[in-house]
Amino acid sequence: MNDLSGIGKSYRTKLSSILEKKFGVITAKLVSETLDASTQEAGRLLSRWCKNGWLVRIKRGAYIPVPLESTSTNVVTEEPFLVAELIYRPGYIAGFSAVKHWDFSEQIIESVTYFTCKKVKIRNPSHGGIKFKLKTVTSKKVFGLKTLWIGNQKVKISDPTKTIIDLLDDPKLVGGITIVCDFFSEYLNSEYCNIELLIKYAQEMNNKTIFKRIGLLFETKFEASEEILSLILKNISTGLSEFDPTIPSEYIITRWRLKTSRYWKMEYDRKK
Repeated sequence: MNDLSGIGKSYRTKLSSILEKKFGVITAKLVSETLDASTQEAGRLLSRWCKNGWLVRIKRGAYIPVPLESTSTNVVTEEPFLVAELIYRPGYIAGFSAVKHWDFSEQIIESVTYFTCKKVKIRNPSHGGIKFKLKTVTSKKVFGLKTLWIGNQKVKISDPTKTIIDLLDDPKLVGGITIVCDFFSEYLNSEYCNIELLIKYAQEMNNKTIFKRIGLLFETKFEASEEILSLILKNISTGLSEFDPTIPSEYIITRWRLKTSRYWKMEYDRKK
């Protein structure tokens, strides 16, 4: 990419008025409204600022500002959540990204996980130097969200309980049930823990395997009252499900109607 170039006073003043608004992601519509200019003029301004290295194009019609301290345009945006929201909405920040946001992990996350209602061909795209991990979900699974404000724009993110439910729904998102178990432990010991809400969300997901996984995790790694376990058992199906779809499952735990690995079967038997 080109090095940063100088711009005239008039263009600099216009760009400053845009950046002061802290849009995060800049579009022709925003430029047009802020400067009271035509859409065509806004497009020309964006093109000039991009050519001179003050903005980076992340997709057609969408740009991000280059930090003032940068000496080149080879930078990564400071607002990756906003970029995901702009390109892939409707949807929400989820998975590892939500886990990190709610402090359930100290791992360094190199990509942004976003659940979108759009059908996407590329599941691991890159925009403006940012890596994304996408999953398409139905609109029925878009609930349990919180709003994050970035500048004057808002981004949806799964709340702490929905974050855990999403992982129990699809353990492959983070590499398997063992990692989900670690995050679940952080959740249960956090200020966000709400078992009643956890069960409510699991019911809304319409995936009875979630209840099976919750039940086995409680009986092997954590503690739950008989009342809670009984409620969870009432919500499981009779068919067999995989406890961890990322590893071979050769053993069966009849109580929870789960196929598991040798390790989890031994953990269950040890507790019993």
